[in-house]
Amino acid sequence: MTGRCCWINTLLMCCLTLPRAGAAQHTDSAAFAAAVRELDPQLGTPLARRGVAGGHASLRELYGSAAAGGPMHPIWTVDGRPTPQAVAVVALLATVDARGLRPADYDALPLGASAAALAERPETGSASLARFDFALSSAVMRLVADLHGGRTDPGPLRFAIPQTHEQLDLAHLVLEVSRAGDPATAIAAVEPRYAGYAALVAALARYRAVAADLAVVPPRFSSLPVRPGEALADHSALRRMLIALGDLPASEEDREAGDTSSYSPDLVAGIARFQRRHALAADGLIDKETARQLGVPIAARVRQIALTLERWRWLPDTPPDRYAVVNIPGFQLLVFEHDSLAARPVLEMSVIVGRAAGRHGTPVFSGMIDEVVFRPYWDVPSSIARKELLPRARRQPGVLRAEGFEIVGAGDEAKPVALTADNVERVAAGTLRLRQRPGATNALGLAKFVFPNSHAVYLHGTPAPELFARERRDFSHGCIRIADPAAFAQHLLDGQGEWTRDAIESAMQGQRTIRVPVARPVAVYILYATVTARADGVRFYPDIYGHDALLARALERQRRGGR
Repeated sequence: MTGRCCWINTLLMCCLTLPRAGAAQHTDSAAFAAAVRELDPQLGTPLARRGVAGGHASLRELYGSAAAGGPMHPIWTVDGRPTPQAVAVVALLATVDARGLRPADYDALPLGASAAALAERPETGSASLARFDFALSSAVMRLVADLHGGRTDPGPLRFAIPQTHEQLDLAHLVLEVSRAGDPATAIAAVEPRYAGYAALVAALARYRAVAADLAVVPPRFSSLPVRPGEALADHSALRRMLIALGDLPASEEDREAGDTSSYSPDLVAGIARFQRRHALAADGLIDKETARQLGVPIAARVRQIALTLERWRWLPDTPPDRYAVVNIPGFQLLVFEHDSLAARPVLEMSVIVGRAAGRHGTPVFSGMIDEVVFRPYWDVPSSIARKELLPRARRQPGVLRAEGFEIVGAGDEAKPVALTADNVERVAAGTLRLRQRPGATNALGLAKFVFPNSHAVYLHGTPAPELFARERRDFSHGCIRIADPAAFAQHLLDGQGEWTRDAIESAMQGQRTIRVPVARPVAVYILYATVTARADGVRFYPDIYGHDALLARALERQRRGGR
C-alpha cells in the first residue's frame, strides 16, 4: 500500500504541471512507428472474450497494422510525459478493487511506477514510450471488457443466460478514454446500469471500510444461546460490529460507556435486523448459527459481494419490457414492468427451489412464459416415479389412489388404466407413465406457469404452503414453487379481457384443467446471487449449490494462467 500511495502522490503532483490534452496526443510518428513495427507480433492478441467484443479487441485495431506502414502516434503521452488522461487512468487502475476487481490484474503497480517516472523525467526513447502506451492501452481494454461483460466465461460455470451484450469496439473506446475530459466517467459508462449492481458497488465500499477497521472484531460468547436481558460479556464488540454494519444507529455508540453488560433491547433489535439480512429467523436470540454468521470474516463478505458483481456483468445490457427474476439462494421472485434498471418490482414473493442435496438443484437459465395452466395435471418424471413413488406403491398398496395418482399410456390424450401391480411394473419399465390428477393435493398446486426449456423446469403452486415459513427453502426436485400463484397469474394475464382476479380464483377452484396463452409473454431469468442490496439493506444468502466457490476457483485459475 505504501508503494502505491507513493507513486499516486507523485502523479498527482506532476499532473498539475502537465500540458492540457487536446483531441489527439501526437509526437513525431516516424520513430514511434518503427517501435510499433518492432512490437507488432504482440499486438494481435485478443484482450476480451468474443461474447464481449468482436473484431476490435486487440492493440492492432487501436494503433493500426504495422504492415500498412501508416502513421502511428502514442495516445497516452505528450513530449514524453503522461497526459492528464493517463494520470487519471493509472490512478483509476489502482482503485478497481472498489468494483470487486484486482488492481494487479491490470498491472496497476508497474504502470503507476512507469507513469510517475515519466512525469518526473520525460522519456525521449520511442521504444520505451511505445511499451508504456501499449501497456496502458492493454490495461484499459481489459478493464473495459471486464466491467462490461465479466472476467470469465459464464457458460462452463453453469450460467446459461444468453449474453445479449452490445459488442464493444474496444479500440474505439480506448481512444475515447484517452481524449476524455473525465476518463473515469467514460470507463464507468460501460458498466451494468442495473440499480442492484450500483447498490452492491456502494455496499462493497462500506464492507471494505469495515474490513479495514481493526476496531471491528467478532464478539465472543462464553455460552449459547444468549437471550434478551442475559449477561453479555463482549457487548462492546457486538455493539461496534452492529453499528459498523448498519444494524444499529451510529448514535447507539454513545451508550457504550453506560452499558450494563447485558443483552439489552437495542442490541436485540440490532441482532434481529442482522438475522433478517443473513437469512436467519429474526427472533433476536443469539444461537449457534447467529454466532457463526457474526464470526464470518468481513473480508469473506467482501469476496462474496465481488463474486455477485461478476455475475451482474454477465446479464443482458437491457432486459425486455416484461420480465421476472428468480434469485435461487434468496428464495425470491421479483417481477418488473418497463423497468430497464430493475429498480422497482411491481410484484415480489417467496419461492421454493430445488434441493441442494441429491443433485436436484434448480438450474440457472432463462425462458419465456407463454402459458398459464389452471388445475394442471402433474406428469411425473420417470426418475421420480422409479426412485420415489413406485417403491412406496409396492410397500403401501393403495397409496397412489389415495394421493390422486393414475397410470396412463403415452401421449397427452391417453386414457387411465387400472392401478394394478402389473401396471405399476409397466410404469417402472417405461411403457406406461404416472400422473397426478388436478386438485388441492396435486404437487403443482392449482396453477402452473409454462416456459419451454430443456430442463423441464417451470414455476407452479404447491399443496404445502407452510414451507414458505422456513428461512431456507430448497425442497423441490428442481422446479420453482411460488407463494402466490393467483397474483402472478393476474400479472401475466393483465389486459386479457375476462381474466380478472376473481376469474383466476374461480378457475383455480374449478373442476377442469384450463390452459390460457399469455398474450404478452414474460421473460423469466433464473439467477444465482448470494448477495443483494436493496432499500432494506444488504442481504447475504448461503451458497447452497456451491456456485460462489466454483466461480472463485475459476477466477483464481484464470489469474494463475495470466488471463
